[in-house]
Amino acid sequence: SMFCSLEMRSGHLHVSYDFGFSNGPVHLEDTLKKAQINDAKYHEGEKSKDAPSWDPVGLKFLERNVPRDSYCHLSNSPRAIEDAYQYGGTANSRLEFEHIKGDFGERSQFSIRLKTHSSHGMIFYVSDQEENDFMTLFLAHGRLVFMFNVGQKKLKIRSQEKCNDGSWHDVIFIREKSSGRMIIDGLRVLEESLPPTGAVWKIKGPIYLGGVAPGRAVKNVQINSVYSFSGCLSNLQLGGTSVTSASQTFSVTPCFEGPMETGTYFSTEGGYVVLDESFNIGLKFEIAFEVRPRSSSGTLVHGHSVNGEYLNVHMKKGQVIVKVNNGIRDFSTSVTPKQSLCDGRWHRITVIRDSNVVQLDVDSEVNHVVGPLNLKPVDHREPVFVGGVPESLLTPRLAPGKTFTGCVRHFVIDGRPVSFSKAALVSGAVSINACPA
Repeated sequence: SMFCSLEMRSGHLHVSYDFGFSNGPVHLEDTLKKAQINDAKYHEGEKSKDAPSWDPVGLKFLERNVPRDSYCHLSNSPRAIEDAYQYGGTANSRLEFEHIKGDFGERSQFSIRLKTHSSHGMIFYVSDQEENDFMTLFLAHGRLVFMFNVGQKKLKIRSQEKCNDGSWHDVIFIREKSSGRMIIDGLRVLEESLPPTGAVWKIKGPIYLGGVAPGRAVKNVQINSVYSFSGCLSNLQLGGTSVTSASQTFSVTPCFEGPMETGTYFSTEGGYVVLDESFNIGLKFEIAFEVRPRSSSGTLVHGHSVNGEYLNVHMKKGQVIVKVNNGIRDFSTSVTPKQSLCDGRWHRITVIRDSNVVQLDVDSEVNHVVGPLNLKPVDHREPVFVGGVPESLLTPRLAPGKTFTGCVRHFVIDGRPVSFSKAALVSGAVSINACPA
């Protein structure tokens, strides 16, 4: 069943279409189980940056109406444009929409609002498994390009004006058999068509919004437009379903309105960064970073080994706690800072581990613990999670119960600065280069 609806909302014409696919709720556990299968499908025979030993899962967005944290000076939900999402910062920043029932058949129609300063970058992509049939909207030299295949040929419609002026633009893009149409801001209608072919057009999910999964789209789109554009998208309605029902989220946050500053922002919807292998930690390390929380509880850093040993740094009602298991038992130390960590200022946290000795330093208030000595230590170097951790890795004793919200900067391991934009995975609502100030 298909329908089309038009409505006026705050002075803008909103067009929505349903061409017969829906997106039911997806549970994180199911997604965790499926992620490895999906990833194997997309990266047969290649080692992908997005496909390490743990499950590369993009968290679903939680609802934004999180109650204000009474311990905190700053709001945990900075001012943002309603139902608009910020993309970019990482090459594969994206929302994924699974569960497309059937294919798009002979006719499909999408509409979206966007604002950007990017000259190049991916906005929308969907294809079949082999990427022979595909449809995409991307930026090249500041112009919008709508493209899909008709048999072996590519139909391409390019906007005459540049659309990367930082203003909102409405775009409708329509595919009807071998004809395409793009309508920008309701005024300019661009049309192209190719001779029809008898070929059946088959499309399979997911729909990618923003960037694509690593390795996708390269076959059909020039490389500088394959990576996610930087900017905001809003009011995309696929089958009457708004953006928030995406099945997976990778490095996408609400579209914040106020001034921004440099840092990595973990939004209330939840998310985490997994650092690239070169920063894995073992029995001896020093981690230092600065933090400006908007929540008084949440995971800051987590390292986990296959045999159940772990290191976990989290806040609980303003107290900073380090818990370690070294294969013998759990041991921990904590600092309750005199100056609240949630006072809207920057605070420095350092964790130093040397085998069974762990020292925690919060704004130069220091505490340490000496745990039991493991006489047969195995120095597994393990991935480092920042700002959160998949629930599957947390024992009930460890769960802080809340996701960390706030900004992190100047993250250093063993004297080496960490670049979050080179992370192995950015999952959920994490903005890599900018924090609401």
